Amino acid sequence: MAKKRKNEKFVISESQMISALMEHSTDSIYFKDLKSRFVIINKALAERFGIKNPDEAVGKTDFDFFSEEHAKQAYDDEQNIIKTGIPAIDIEEKETWHEKGDRWVSTIKMPFYDKKGKIVGTFGISRDITDRKKAEEKIKYLSFHDGLTGLYNRAYFDEELNRLDTERQLPITIVMGDINGLKLINDVYGHPKGDMLLRSIADIVKESFRKEDITSRWGGDEFISILPKTSLKDARSIIKRIKALCEEKSTTEMPLSISLGASTKKSSSENMVDILKEAEDRMYKTKIAESVPIQRSIIQSLRMILKKGDYRTKTRIKKMDDYAVLIGKRLNLSSIKLEELKLFMNFHNIGKLALADEIMAKKGSLTAEEWKIVKEIPEIGYRIAESSPKLKPLAESILSHHEWYNGQGYPRGIKGEEIPVLSRITFLVTSYDAMTSYRPYRNKMTNSQAKKEIKKFSGIQFDPKVVDAFFELLEEEK
Repeated sequence: MAKKRKNEKFVISESQMISALMEHSTDSIYFKDLKSRFVIINKALAERFGIKNPDEAVGKTDFDFFSEEHAKQAYDDEQNIIKTGIPAIDIEEKETWHEKGDRWVSTIKMPFYDKKGKIVGTFGISRDITDRKKAEEKIKYLSFHDGLTGLYNRAYFDEELNRLDTERQLPITIVMGDINGLKLINDVYGHPKGDMLLRSIADIVKESFRKEDITSRWGGDEFISILPKTSLKDARSIIKRIKALCEEKSTTEMPLSISLGASTKKSSSENMVDILKEAEDRMYKTKIAESVPIQRSIIQSLRMILKKGDYRTKTRIKKMDDYAVLIGKRLNLSSIKLEELKLFMNFHNIGKLALADEIMAKKGSLTAEEWKIVKEIPEIGYRIAESSPKLKPLAESILSHHEWYNGQGYPRGIKGEEIPVLSRITFLVTSYDAMTSYRPYRNKMTNSQAKKEIKKFSGIQFDPKVVDAFFELLEEEK
C-alpha cells in the first residue's frame, strides 16, 4: 500500500514537472498529431507565433506560421518519423517566417506513443541558436575573406584554384592586378585613406567580375581572380571594364588606377603555376608601361590639391616661379636643375597635404602641439616624394626647405652649402612671397620692408649669394 502511494506521488510530481516545463521553459515545446497539427504548444512557442494563448494554435500547422518552404520540410521530417519511428536528434533548421526575419533552431523531434505503444504523433523541442549561427557564420566568413575589402583571401583562393583546375573548367583564365599609387596615398593622407583606396578598387573589381569568378586579395595591394571557362579575349573585356570604372570613379583627391595582367590555361597539359607566373609577369609589364602616365596623373592630382589651398592668383604664382628660375640661372644651375626647380616650386610644401584641415585653416597662433605637427611637414613631404619616381629627385630638397643658412632651421639643422641649392632658392622666394602677401594673422609688408627684412637675415636664414641674385632681379624690375 505504501509503495502504491509512493508511485501515485511520483506520477503527480511528474505531471507537475511537465506543466512547469510547458509554462516556464524558454525553448519551444510542442506535440503534434499524425497529420502534423498542433495538439499542445508551450507558452514560449506561443510568444514566437505571436499569439497570446497557446490554445489558439490547436489544430493549426506550421503552414499557418512559417513560409511554405520551411513548413513543408518540417512536415516531411515529421511524417518520416511517424513512418519509421526513428527520432531526429539535434537537427539544425533555418526557420523562415511569413513576416519575420529568419531564425535558426536546434531541434529534437521524436515519435509520441500512446499507452499501447502505438505512434499517435510527434513531440518536439526547439532551441533558438540564431546568435550562435551568426557567430559561426562570421568566423567562417572571416576565415575565407579579407577583412578590409570583403574579397576572398589568399587561403580561399588557393583552395578554389585546386578545385577548379580541371579539364571541365577549361579554358581557365587568371587575372592579376596591382593598385597604382597606394604607397603615395598612404604617405600623403595616412593609412585610413589608403584603406579607402583599397576598398574602392575592390568594389570596382567586384562589380566587374562575374558571380562565378573567384576574386581574392592576393597581397597588400594586389588582387587575383580565377575565371573558369573564360577565354583571354573575354578576360580582356573585363579588364577594359575595370579600367573604365576606375577612370569614371576617380576624384582629384583619390585617383583610382590598377595595372592588370592575364593568362589562360587552354589544355590540361599546361601547368597552373606557369599560368600564374605569366599573369604576374604581364601585370608588371603593364605596370611599367603605364607608370609614366599614372605618375603624371597622380602628380597632377597632387598639384591641383595644393593649389586648392593656395590663396594666390595665377599671376602671383607665376611671378614667384619666374623669380626662382631667374635666380637659378644667375647661380649657373644646369638645365636639368632648372627643370627640377620649376617642379620644386609646386611641391616644396607637399607635406602639408597630411595636415589636418583645422590646422591649415587656423587664423590665430598655433599651439605648441600644433606647431610640433607643422614642423613635421618636411619629413612627411620627403616620404611622399620618395614614393613617387617623378618627385624622388626632389625629396632631399623638400626635406631641407625649412633649413636656415646658419644651421638653426629644421628638421636636421644642416647649414650653408649642406642645404640643397633648390631649397635655398625656394626658401627665399617663398619667404618674400609670404612677407608681401596678406595673411589673416598679420598685414603684408611693402616690397621695401620685405627687402629690408631679407637683408637683415642674410647669412642667418638666407644664403647671401641667393639674396644678392634676388636683389639684382628686383633692381632690374624698377
